[in-house]
Amino acid sequence: MCQNNYTDEYLAAQIALGDRDAEDVLLRRFLGRVKVLARPYFIIGGDKEDLIQEGMVGLYKAMREYSSENSASFATFATQCIKNQILDAIRSAARKKHSPLNTYVSMDASNPDLEHIFDIGQEPEQILIKREDKAYLENSVKAKLSKLENAVLNHFLEGESYVLIAEKLNIDAKSVDNALSRIRKKVGSWQ
Repeated sequence: MCQNNYTDEYLAAQIALGDRDAEDVLLRRFLGRVKVLARPYFIIGGDKEDLIQEGMVGLYKAMREYSSENSASFATFATQCIKNQILDAIRSAARKKHSPLNTYVSMDASNPDLEHIFDIGQEPEQILIKREDKAYLENSVKAKLSKLENAVLNHFLEGESYVLIAEKLNIDAKSVDNALSRIRKKVGSWQ
């Protein structure tokens, strides 16, 4: 049965009865709203996809907790739940609750002290090709980035946090996030 024609309130009631199809319809119906609500926010150590995921968690909670006895429509209730979940995630990130995860030290082969660990069991030709590919990628990527993007990338590759990079470059953390997003897009378009 096609449930796309039913009201949000009816679908929420069906979800309360265990209807998984109604759940899918509401998730699809409100995905755009979640993206719009997440757009103006910024989360330290995360990206837009993290905020959208948090918004989807808020939507899921709204679907589970909505009661038709409330005077608010499902859309109003869901919007508030989505906003609350996004803001809770931002507050949690600001408390540095997960700072050990956000300030990890990368163990990739670019660390000279660890480089030999990753070469164990590999043929010398493979090691050389991997190093040449990495050097080429670094040089070609850095040549296509703006001065700010290069500076942000250098600090980011050193494992510095958004806040620390912002302080060192005398810009705000949002500018750091925007620069890293542009870098990711540029790198993705070259691959």
